[in-house]
Amino acid sequence: MEYKIFGDLSGLAIDRFIDHSKQIQIGDVFVSESNNRAYIEEAIQNGAKIVITKYYVSDCSIPQIVLPSDMCLLQDKIAYLTHKMYGQKIKTVGITGTNGKTTVASFTGQLLMQQNKSVCVVGTLGVYVNGKKLEKQFRSNTTLPFYDFIQVVRYCYEHDVEYIVLEASSQGLLDNRLGGYPMDIAVFLNIGKDHLEFHGGMVPYKKSKELLIPLAKQLVINNNDEWCRSVAQKSYIPTIRFGDREGNDVVFKREKHLDENVKYEYDVNGRQTEVTMRNSGYHNGMNLAAAIGVLLGLGISCESIKPVSLPAGRLQRVENKMGIEVLIDYAHTPDALEACLSSIYSYAKHNIYVVFGCGGNRDKQKRKSMGEVASKYATKAIITSDNPRNEKPEAIIADIVQGIMPSKVIVETNRRKAIELALATAKVGDVVLVAGKGHEKEQIIKDVVLPFSDVEVVHSYFKELDVGVITKNDPVA
Repeated sequence: MEYKIFGDLSGLAIDRFIDHSKQIQIGDVFVSESNNRAYIEEAIQNGAKIVITKYYVSDCSIPQIVLPSDMCLLQDKIAYLTHKMYGQKIKTVGITGTNGKTTVASFTGQLLMQQNKSVCVVGTLGVYVNGKKLEKQFRSNTTLPFYDFIQVVRYCYEHDVEYIVLEASSQGLLDNRLGGYPMDIAVFLNIGKDHLEFHGGMVPYKKSKELLIPLAKQLVINNNDEWCRSVAQKSYIPTIRFGDREGNDVVFKREKHLDENVKYEYDVNGRQTEVTMRNSGYHNGMNLAAAIGVLLGLGISCESIKPVSLPAGRLQRVENKMGIEVLIDYAHTPDALEACLSSIYSYAKHNIYVVFGCGGNRDKQKRKSMGEVASKYATKAIITSDNPRNEKPEAIIADIVQGIMPSKVIVETNRRKAIELALATAKVGDVVLVAGKGHEKEQIIKDVVLPFSDVEVVHSYFKELDVGVITKNDPVA
């Protein structure tokens, strides 16, 4: 790589490469991709010993390496060295797909821990080692920024972690956040409509996800999904297939409903296995099949599997004394919303209420489709705000409502009031699904990030009912 050194590097002991000035500690190298002088000064104040920039910065008080070539080349070299120094002792699994990444990563981690393996799960919910969230702060991306990811690999090496299971988002892959780091297994779950405003259409969206292929030694693919089948056909990489038809390596055979639980049955290369969890739908049976496929690819037996649980914000139940089934889910695409609602529809004996909206400054094409899904399965759809950003909530809601039967729709722009309206309307035996935000604890309105949690709103409503602050007959509590 072409580079030029300004200053004396002799005698400097380097600890880490970091690209975020606030994360810099004494002895670190600060990688300044933006050449922002304020960030460079902050990094120096925090203890940076060297700064790597794309262009020369005058009057820099520490040694400087100017790297005019593509910064991605630097990332690729660091990824190679990191894998050579630390990663060869750690098996790494990357999971991509429009829906299900977080759940499959969680299931995979749980199955590995059941086999007494030490595992790190990295994704939307944070960085977890053996089920406990790391106190060490990393940025909150689904796929961590490259230099954060490298530090996770090093941490795992130093703490004898055997497996890293990570979510690989389309944007993360396009941004080179994995930097060419080798994956033992790449999992392809499905493709649907999401992030199209970022990628510019389905073709570039698919191509961004397919950037995971050359990193992988082995694939696990959803053989029910046409795109996933095409990935396997053109990759020539050893592939494990899962699906609900005979002939797959992991066959999702059926689900048996047992009151609040469901038992999923599988055929894994001719051997039968079953898994129990809370009633969670066909789509989670397929998500579990993907996780079983990962274990198969890793050469780990999965004949005896203990019950597993869904991660936070994925069909998360909120217990209450009112006899209402309240579910919180992250579903924010038509496919994900249909997976949740069709599952509820299969067992619900009474009314189904769904509360959701769509994000502003995001793919507008999916809005009407989500309305159509709600209209198909729900008794009432209460349409509200979900991170409107710089769009008017009323305009977003109008796009969604186009897909809903007029007799089924209620509009309430205020998300808290919309959730409370659904809870106030529901009666014993009814189901309320609050969709779109799941585990999130923020609401983005214009350029302001406000604290907001669907789970906390539901808990607060039932708490006020319990102490008599509100009554069940108050529909706008």
